[in-house]
Amino acid sequence: MIKFTIKNPTNTVRSMVHEQYKEIANSAARLKGAPKIPAEGWVRTIRKALDMSGAQLAERLNLSRNRVSILERREVGGEITINQLKKMADQLGCDFTYALIPKQDINLIIEERAELLAKGALSMNSQNMFLEAQVISPEKEKFLINELKQELLNTGGRALWKKES
Repeated sequence: MIKFTIKNPTNTVRSMVHEQYKEIANSAARLKGAPKIPAEGWVRTIRKALDMSGAQLAERLNLSRNRVSILERREVGGEITINQLKKMADQLGCDFTYALIPKQDINLIIEERAELLAKGALSMNSQNMFLEAQVISPEKEKFLINELKQELLNTGGRALWKKES
């Protein structure tokens, strides 16, 4: 029988949960983007596709025709609330979907951020070394950036997203 112990179960669980969040985010990225928003917005486009007048939608929502028109314009301008869209979608016989879709794999975003911070930290140190007449070779600089990057990736979490000074 093989026995093993987990050194820090809290960190293990935290890492597993973090990986699950990354998988959820990456599954959205695999959708290859959301459908393009129609020029008139989804509400007006679906309403017209259903051959429903603005007054008819207003009646279903217990709003005035003018208010529906305002909400349709607000959707196009990005000023409508999620709750307003949910209610309108329901009255149009639609599901409402909301998503943030990463532009690339979450792991790449994290790695790029770590590299940016590593280069920034090395740049600050390089300036001090330059003032002391010390020079780092390009190979050594690349090595140090990679080391700092790996350290940041291992630390992870909030260390990656602190505001740069």
